[in-house]
Amino acid sequence: MNRRLFISLIVAVISLWGLALPIMAQQSTVAEGEAAIAPARGPTDVAELESFLDQLILQQLTDYHLAGATVAVVRDGKVLLTKGYGFADIDAGTFVDPEQTVFLIGSVGKLFTWTSVMQLAEQGKLDLDADINTYLDFRIPDTYPQPITLRDLLTHTAGFEDLYFEYLTLDPAELMPERDWLMTHIPARVRPPGEAASYSNYGTQLAGYIVAQVSGQPYEQYVQEHILDPLGMAHSTAQSPAPADLQLAVGYMTADGEFQKVPTFYGQSAMFPAGAHGSTAADMARFMLALLNNEDASVGDSTQGRILSAATAAQMQQTLYAPDSRLRGTAYGLFDLSENGIRTLGHDGDTLGFKTLMLLMPDEHLGVFLSYNGEEADALTRQHFGFQRAFFDHYYPASAIEPVQPAADFAAHANRFTGSYRMARRAHSSMEKYRSLNPEVVVSAPGDGTINIGTPWGDWRYVEVEPLYFRQVDGPSALIFREDSRGRITHLFMDLVPQFAFEKVKWYEMPGFNTGLMLACIFVFLSAIPVLAIRAVRNRRRDDNAGTQARRPRLATFTILLVCILNLLFVGGMVLWGEANLTPLFGVTPIFRAVLVLGVVSAALTVVALGFAVVAWKDRYWGVPGRAYYTLLTVTAVAFVWFLNFWNLLGWRF
Repeated sequence: MNRRLFISLIVAVISLWGLALPIMAQQSTVAEGEAAIAPARGPTDVAELESFLDQLILQQLTDYHLAGATVAVVRDGKVLLTKGYGFADIDAGTFVDPEQTVFLIGSVGKLFTWTSVMQLAEQGKLDLDADINTYLDFRIPDTYPQPITLRDLLTHTAGFEDLYFEYLTLDPAELMPERDWLMTHIPARVRPPGEAASYSNYGTQLAGYIVAQVSGQPYEQYVQEHILDPLGMAHSTAQSPAPADLQLAVGYMTADGEFQKVPTFYGQSAMFPAGAHGSTAADMARFMLALLNNEDASVGDSTQGRILSAATAAQMQQTLYAPDSRLRGTAYGLFDLSENGIRTLGHDGDTLGFKTLMLLMPDEHLGVFLSYNGEEADALTRQHFGFQRAFFDHYYPASAIEPVQPAADFAAHANRFTGSYRMARRAHSSMEKYRSLNPEVVVSAPGDGTINIGTPWGDWRYVEVEPLYFRQVDGPSALIFREDSRGRITHLFMDLVPQFAFEKVKWYEMPGFNTGLMLACIFVFLSAIPVLAIRAVRNRRRDDNAGTQARRPRLATFTILLVCILNLLFVGGMVLWGEANLTPLFGVTPIFRAVLVLGVVSAALTVVALGFAVVAWKDRYWGVPGRAYYTLLTVTAVAFVWFLNFWNLLGWRF
């Protein structure tokens, strides 16, 4: 039997067994508690908590074909439970140890960056309201009168577009110094600061660089000395790759039902502050206690120092930005993920082979950390779904909600809200713009006085209770529409996802229009090959006898035929490279750079063909059907150039 398959079967058997009996091989650290009982309000009984997590997580490992997981729960200033499930390394047969096994925590690591910023602000070394250019040794362009501040970075409202170009590399020789990378990869500023939330890795990278500039220490050293060491987080790191003495879990993905290790890659050091951290469940328990600690007592035992003053710890839990006071917003780097009436601040993390979630409930003095070493766990760490939904439904069941009744006259103006909306988090200036072709949200009006919000995460119905302000029909969430000076709807804000704003999509940006345009172009270009080839063969002898006068029609035919062939080759290249989702995380390959050359050459020839089309009618190169067909080919080529230019695929925009 294949060894990987054998190990997979072991995982499945152990997981199923664990539903009835905790796995003996799993490591756990549990505070003393009494026998398991049904929870009254939140996790208070350790044995009951462990039983609940065993059943939930072990079933998830089976259902989602995951190698392992690690979890920590803290409450009232102490650790309730840390535990590991499944394998840290399948080949080595190593189980997850919550004290020793390091998981890559992705964007949850941003909280170390924001904590560092708040430490330096507390010391008076940073001003959250100052222009960030004050602290940089290069300059972010002054696109708008308003400067970008650290408050804008903390709330992801700086107004940057979203780019991924050259974030990663497979060759460590291609790694760049932080300053060089940040200077050469500045995203365009596409909206004024504070206008809308658009989750930004680059913004967090800038914050980490500012920490290094102001403290005089490399970012990873600062985090080590001012957060990890004081809290006794001996098995955590802000370095990438992680130090060799740490026991790093293997990240897995599933292919053909078997576990496969994720490929080795290297992140640019400039991106470390945005999510290159690694930690264990036990260490993250210490960090959660520090963030929750806004009392006078010191954090943890006597060996753990306080990393923030009580006032700063409390400040970080306050809402710093919301698009409207009636919506949930963003605290100091934490998002309001309140659930079932319990105020909840949290952050998820997504890096290849690892999925992570951290939730803090300040009023309950409760924190939960969870991480899986499997690519397929994405749905489990998604805010308001997966683990969070199961946890809250078990410990904080939702109270009954009286349905909101729609207004009788809503149908008269419902259509102004309908349409497609896409995340403001997208590329504007680079070829990555093509990734935003498909909108994430569709608003429809079923005619019953409500609107339906269709999203990748689910569908919900909302009722307008005030102008532009809607409440969920049978749930607690709300949303706001924003209009321009002419009363046209431009934005949608949902408190289910406070880190994202959504922009209304114009008709010519819709996937249906663009897909139809592309298919029509391909069909017309394909038709040109046989039609023009047949015409060329049929008219060859006659054109040869006509002398110089026939050369221009031949040249016109050759030009438009070459345009069609180049465009078809370009489409083929797009399809092949599209397997990478046109996301140049590792840069743009030489092959695709050559594909982009085809578009530029074709666009230049299209201009020539357009001139030939005018002359063809003037000098009557062919009969009317021939001229009409040539014009059709030329107009189609012009439409194709528009498509390439609009989606930043014309030229080398990266």
